[in-house]
Amino acid sequence: ESAELTMIELAAEGVESVRLACSWVLLLPAFGVTLFAPRRTPVVVAAFVVTTASVAWLRFAGWWFAAPRGAVQVLLGFAVIGITLVALRSDRSSASAVAGGFAGLVAAWSWIPCVGPRLGDLLNNARPAPFEHLGGTLAYTVGLLLPFVLVAALGVAFPTARAALENRRVIMVGAAVLLVFGGLLALTLFDDIASELARRSSF
Repeated sequence: ESAELTMIELAAEGVESVRLACSWVLLLPAFGVTLFAPRRTPVVVAAFVVTTASVAWLRFAGWWFAAPRGAVQVLLGFAVIGITLVALRSDRSSASAVAGGFAGLVAAWSWIPCVGPRLGDLLNNARPAPFEHLGGTLAYTVGLLLPFVLVAALGVAFPTARAALENRRVIMVGAAVLLVFGGLLALTLFDDIASELARRSSF
């Protein structure tokens, strides 16, 4: 079976996983990231996707830390809140990209994936051959986050969509979502939520 076909199937399984509750551990912060920096949405969404895929791959390969608990969660939560507030006040693309990337890192670190057949194959083989499955992990992540990638693309291609994203209320909704994400982490509730969502999900 060709690598190209496998990556397409992984991307398709990622798209299918959008409907599953466990995916909201990634989709909630991705929603916030997409809305809170409208003039830099493509950069911020790209940063979120890349860091999410990178941390997921490192976890699958066994090269990342255990899921955050206790004080680590608290520190990550306050970091998410602080970075989001700084990015919200800043005119620099780099600040927004850091906020998007950091949100992706934390979300992927906490995520308990819904394992379908293709992702299951990837997880079984990622440790003995990690670099062979880097592209597959990216394909799955892009599929899972495809709605937000499309929103970013629409904002670039169509002035009407860009104007809608630049509405102040939309920006504040995005920032509020990220602040809630950080607050749940700081209160050490996010790992419990991730576990419960994973328990309620199955292919």
